[in-house]
Amino acid sequence: MKLTIARVGIAAAILTLPAVASAQQVGVKAGANFASLTPEEDETPDTSRRVGLVAGGWLAVPATSWLTMQFEGLFSEKGVKFDATGIGLDSSAELRVRYIELPVLARVAVGGSGSTRVFLVGGGAPAFMTSTRATATFEGQKDSRDVTDEVESFDFGLVGGAGVAFGRTNLEARYTHGLRPINKDRNEPNDRVQNRVFSVTVGVRLR
Repeated sequence: MKLTIARVGIAAAILTLPAVASAQQVGVKAGANFASLTPEEDETPDTSRRVGLVAGGWLAVPATSWLTMQFEGLFSEKGVKFDATGIGLDSSAELRVRYIELPVLARVAVGGSGSTRVFLVGGGAPAFMTSTRATATFEGQKDSRDVTDEVESFDFGLVGGAGVAFGRTNLEARYTHGLRPINKDRNEPNDRVQNRVFSVTVGVRLR
């Protein structure tokens, strides 16, 4: 009897796999990150957002008519720019941090009509640093060096955003709030540098 029940359960699971697979959506996306870092304690540098590339793919699995789980794999450039011209120095610097980011998001449909849909996204984004480079310019002379060893290899951020889907095309804006300090040289509890990123992307659903 138990064997029969098990066989029925396995058969039912196999029969539902095509329906689940056909319900999944797969797509690609690309856009720009507008990234900055929180300053270290007692520092007030003249910083500006660094513009970097974000691109990758996503898999969406509908859970209900209004809720979808979305899994992404992204190449994401973060960092910050520093400018010392405000204090009379002809100098600037830039920190570029590259990550492989794996957001796990809940996507909630909140409105729309026809093929146009408005949605919200929220969730978490583990990120694995692949390289970090610091570039400085002083009186026209540029110097660049690898500082990967000075930055933590793992980060985790909270994600929130909104978007509009037009048929197969998605336009989305999101904010990622880094929770972990990425600098290894922190000496005090408040001596923390964290990622802050605003992203705008355009995506295309492939199926």
